[in-house]
Amino acid sequence: MEKIRLSDANQPGPWERRLDRTLKVSSATAVDGHSSDRSEVQRPISPGGSDRGVVAEAKDQERSLSVDELRHEFVRSIKAGMTLADDIYDGDVLLLAGGSRIDRRFLELLRQRNIKRVRLRPPKHAQPTPSEEAPPQPLDPSSLHTNASRVLDERSAGELARTYLYHPVRPWRRPRLEVDDLKEQAAIAVGKHNAASTAIGDVASALKAGRRMSVGELRQSMTQFVDMASLDFDLLPLVVAMQDSRDEYLYTHSVNTALICIGMASQLGLDRSVVTMIGLGGLLQDIGMLRVPESIRLAPRKLTEPEWQEIHRHPLHTLDMLSNLTGLSQTVRYMAYHAHERINGSGYPRGRSDNQVHEFAKIASLADAYTAMTSDRPHRPALTPYLAVKTILADGASNRYDRTLVRALLDTVSLFPIGSRVELDDGTTARVLRVSPGMHTKPTVEALTPDGTSSGQIIDLSQEGAPAVVKAL
Repeated sequence: MEKIRLSDANQPGPWERRLDRTLKVSSATAVDGHSSDRSEVQRPISPGGSDRGVVAEAKDQERSLSVDELRHEFVRSIKAGMTLADDIYDGDVLLLAGGSRIDRRFLELLRQRNIKRVRLRPPKHAQPTPSEEAPPQPLDPSSLHTNASRVLDERSAGELARTYLYHPVRPWRRPRLEVDDLKEQAAIAVGKHNAASTAIGDVASALKAGRRMSVGELRQSMTQFVDMASLDFDLLPLVVAMQDSRDEYLYTHSVNTALICIGMASQLGLDRSVVTMIGLGGLLQDIGMLRVPESIRLAPRKLTEPEWQEIHRHPLHTLDMLSNLTGLSQTVRYMAYHAHERINGSGYPRGRSDNQVHEFAKIASLADAYTAMTSDRPHRPALTPYLAVKTILADGASNRYDRTLVRALLDTVSLFPIGSRVELDDGTTARVLRVSPGMHTKPTVEALTPDGTSSGQIIDLSQEGAPAVVKAL
């Protein structure tokens, strides 16, 4: 299977494209995306780009460090592995997430940019991100089993041994509608989203009650979305961004997760039937939450450890409910079972790691995390899409997610996700309309009026002379 590191691309990497204003680095190893006693390297640049001098600080004291000295530190620490403890920014624009390794290529980029000195500064104490809220301890595997989980565990060797070749779609091969047609299709897709939310709600309620149901209607719904994705890969993320439903969160979230799954699978170049199956897995992977008491599931507060254990059981509830859904493939069941596992072993319910986690469940886990973070919940407001992507990039750097798939998510929703608002360097406020794969800081945007409505002006930021994003709003 083709594996693509985040730093690999046909286009220049993020830091090569936009290492123009602010640089943050650390000389200590990040552990699971958390910082401890770490120093931050930052280089503020004057508007004219001539300010190469910097000031350094360590704890409360500032000290100067040349790039040559940083290079020597790298050589001395190469066995330990220096990493980026914090994010690299271009102004307010994230270029590289914390936890990434400092290598010779990075130091060479500093030389090429004629950066002479850097400033070391300990970072401020970071607030927990949504992905850090859940305790990482999985359930004790011996604490409970269900008949459905036993069946999958017994057959897992064969299923997990399957390999799937990814052929990421090149930017110039992505299907692309004209902007007016894209908006027209998005309006149609919103109606299909509402219908799919109703359908998954009806099926999930019936399964919770123990009634048998056919997967036919849900598969047909996913097929329609796969057909829409084939028109324009930006269509489904745009539909997700347009959602403001006040209905049962679980059902809207399930459809949003399915749409991001379809978008990622399409970008990875998988066959249409496989893309449909992955969308179906994303749609169904959370329905076991219906068996978690509402007092826990909708609690507007931090959960207790016993309550988290109830949350961690919901994949097992999902499997039990899916046993009454006829016509469902084993692959979809594995997706539901493994969607909350993480490749570094910090997920649940079994604490699986790396190749113990189904490949398509890794796709669902990213889609689920992104859609959950960008939705309002009783215990917290929604994150902006930009901050959600930033968090996932950091989690990918700390090996919670497969980096090939993080890249696919980034190519699907962009660093400035579709539907999010940004400020341009000419003062324009705009809404992101479509991504620019390989140029994640340069999407196509729609300029907004002061009251937040569309001005009708479409700006492709990837074109020469176009303004640049300076802030995510």
